[in-house]
Amino acid sequence: MAFASSRIGAQEAIIKSCDLCEDDENVNWFCKDCNQNLCDRCKRSHLRSNVSKSHIILSISEGFELGKRNLSNICQDHDELFTFFCRTCDRNICLKCLSTKHKKHDFVDLRERQSDVQKQLDDVIKEKETEKQMMTRNFDDLVQHEIQSEKKNKDECAIINDRIKDIKMAADEEGEKILRSLNSTKQQEDKEVKDGKHKIQTQTGLYDKEIQSVQQELRLQTASSLHGFVTESMKKLKSLKPVSIAIPDKQQLAFEGVDGNHIRETIGKLFGSQKVSVTENTKGREGTKCNVFSNLEIIRTFNIDRNVICYSMCLSPDGCIWICSYRYVYKMSSDCSTVLHQLPTRMSYTCGYIACLQSGDAVVSYSGASYVDRFTSNGRRVEFTDLSPKKTHDIAVNINDEVAISVDLRYIIIFSNKGKQLRKIEVDCGITTFCTDRDGHIIVAHRGSSNLTILDYRNGAVIKSWRVSISDIKRLTCDSYGNVLATNMGENVYFFSKNGDVQENFTVDCNGIIGICVNQDDHLLILMVTKRKFEIKVTNY
Repeated sequence: MAFASSRIGAQEAIIKSCDLCEDDENVNWFCKDCNQNLCDRCKRSHLRSNVSKSHIILSISEGFELGKRNLSNICQDHDELFTFFCRTCDRNICLKCLSTKHKKHDFVDLRERQSDVQKQLDDVIKEKETEKQMMTRNFDDLVQHEIQSEKKNKDECAIINDRIKDIKMAADEEGEKILRSLNSTKQQEDKEVKDGKHKIQTQTGLYDKEIQSVQQELRLQTASSLHGFVTESMKKLKSLKPVSIAIPDKQQLAFEGVDGNHIRETIGKLFGSQKVSVTENTKGREGTKCNVFSNLEIIRTFNIDRNVICYSMCLSPDGCIWICSYRYVYKMSSDCSTVLHQLPTRMSYTCGYIACLQSGDAVVSYSGASYVDRFTSNGRRVEFTDLSPKKTHDIAVNINDEVAISVDLRYIIIFSNKGKQLRKIEVDCGITTFCTDRDGHIIVAHRGSSNLTILDYRNGAVIKSWRVSISDIKRLTCDSYGNVLATNMGENVYFFSKNGDVQENFTVDCNGIIGICVNQDDHLLILMVTKRKFEIKVTNY
């Protein structure tokens, strides 16, 4: 072909003879469609012919550049222009290829193939144009949503701010009423005290006057008149009566019914229930943060995928979950998907109770044994204390990071977090289980009794005791408001307010509740067994 020599890459190597008349003069043109060199005369004839008048004619230099670009259109085996496409081999072929290697293959004219490919490309382009338009519309929708969301957020913030102002104003007004009442009471008290002091001063002055008068006249009396004088003086002195002024009662500032729950309920009514989505790395469902305790709504479930028997659990400050079981203590990730540590217990003892220190270490008591061990967050077991021959039972940690242990179902012995014994509290009526609240108090459930008692953790003094509607409480915990949650290890969780009233009785679908605790978000975690499988339910309450 005319441009076959162009593969050597030099302009001088182009064959300058006309491919039609083979004249070497004035070969200045190249037909792109025929791939032929043309002289001036043949070019004119080429364009007059009906067959070739629509062909593209280029200058010879442009043809050379095109030849360099279109080397991929030249068959490397036969030095011929590709004119067909072999569908069987999925490649371009020349005429000689067709008559040799591709003789019985399925082939098509290259221009027809080009048309098909162009159509396919056009279809893909249209598809991508459509996708681009969809993305553009999506982008516009996002921009519009962003604008509307920003406006909505500003409007909602404005509403909340207005409600906050209303609440503050109402609180200020209520506070002013209370202050006025206190000041009025104080003024009345001051008046009573002042009047009382005046009465006492007046009466003591009268006492002084009469006593002095009797003493002065006594010196002037003779023996014969003394009897009559004494009789009269005693009568006069006895007629004096002391004045007794009662000290005004100390006014107690009491907010009846305004405990943490009431405040939450009141604020909830002002703001309404807010839907919240569970975003933890665990499978959950949308839950409702209720302003009033109405149900025990399960927001996520953790399956303890291990063949163990669980006895109790506690939460570490980093959110990990410690679980007591037969012969092992497990430290698990916050969603129970990973066992961080599996630590063997002392000999073959069963871990009955567990509590967590601020360091993240867990302290464990063995049911009916004298030992208490400490399991460190990095996976070691060390002895915490040995109370032999006493038997340990429940265990808790207070706000001062002190460890409280019930001993012989009668005493609570308090240790430092290093295992040094600090003090011992004797509990009347015995101990079934106990917990500590976030004020440091000790809440005790008694053996054979339906009473709960709040003790001062420093000296064991009884702060409050009240009878509840259930007996045989086996597990206790407290939320951040000081409310008490309890279970008798059946299917129920009972909620008691700080004044001892039963607020709710929640029923959980399970074979038995093993343990309960409250996390920092005031979600209740319930360790339960269902059909011999152990799991943890995380709930709103």
